[in-house]
Amino acid sequence: MVEFSKIMKRGKRARSSGGKEVAVGAGSLKLSKLPARRIGQGESGREEATQDSQATIEKRSVLFTQANDYLRMAFDSVKQDKLFSLEPGFKILEKIVDTRTPIDALFLRAIHDEEAYDLMISPSVNVAIYAIKMAGNLGFSKTRQVGIGMVGLMHDIGMAKIPAELVYKQDLTDEEFSIFKERPRYGYDILQVFNDDYPYLPECALQIHERIDGSGYPHGLQADEINEYAQIIGLVDIYEALIHSRPQREKILHFYAVKEIIKTGKDKFQQRFLKALLNTFSIFPLNSYVRLNSDAIGRVIQTYPDQPMRPKIQIIYDSQNKRVLTERYISLPEHSLLYIVDSVSEQELIDLSEASYLVTKAGQKNTRYN
Repeated sequence: MVEFSKIMKRGKRARSSGGKEVAVGAGSLKLSKLPARRIGQGESGREEATQDSQATIEKRSVLFTQANDYLRMAFDSVKQDKLFSLEPGFKILEKIVDTRTPIDALFLRAIHDEEAYDLMISPSVNVAIYAIKMAGNLGFSKTRQVGIGMVGLMHDIGMAKIPAELVYKQDLTDEEFSIFKERPRYGYDILQVFNDDYPYLPECALQIHERIDGSGYPHGLQADEINEYAQIIGLVDIYEALIHSRPQREKILHFYAVKEIIKTGKDKFQQRFLKALLNTFSIFPLNSYVRLNSDAIGRVIQTYPDQPMRPKIQIIYDSQNKRVLTERYISLPEHSLLYIVDSVSEQELIDLSEASYLVTKAGQKNTRYN
């Protein structure tokens, strides 16, 4: 959870029969429900399979599940006032660090996957994966990548002390919001048992919401008073919260999330961390969708760190909003007249696909009667 309550407070969440919140509106729709063939198959899929073998993809999918299961066990232990071990978590994180590939299925899943999103567990698992990726971008050793990954997993363990009815509540009172702000203290107390071997864990849990300009909480720390791990986790925690839906608001597109963080965070985070965030996630991450100045829509299949605004894309819809049936790719650095004008949401793609489907069906019907 992140205190970004004034950003994009739109959309509601409905309660499922199991008691968890499920998205309604744009955030809940999946591209798998498109009437036409799935976006992202074809040549780019074969390219990705070549670079990142199916076996590795499956292995990293297992790691994603294991990380979620481990953290759920830790949360359950805290709720029952029982001790838990960090050792299984460290083993999972070591495998995550050791098995990365150029096209990282685990990283992409942490960015895009909404189907199995658990508001209590998923944010921390995603943050851990983001932090490891960003730490690699910053040149951290493997040992430090594993360490910051554990901080990511444990940074919000204090959430286990928050009543479930508040976690999924859409509109919090000031008093209820103040309870959420106690999470860092709860986390600090929970992780004190590991202080002798891993003193950075309780320290970082307490400092996640501190900011270098002194505007954070609970102690208003500044600059180097804040652990470096806590500064990085605090930054990716905001990104994770913005690109996934919450009970109080719908998610926003990656481009606008990065834009908002750069705009509002320039005095709250070190510039090198903001730069690393941009280099790690890109303005338009892999598998996100964009609109060109020609009005064509495409899926990002490759990014270039030196040209973050000009990725390589697969064209999905042409300038007339017609589905492109042949596989067409454009590397924007090689096409100076073309550029991205906006990000495109899943809902827009679904609307386009459904409209195209209805037009096609109507055309087939008219043909039968002519």
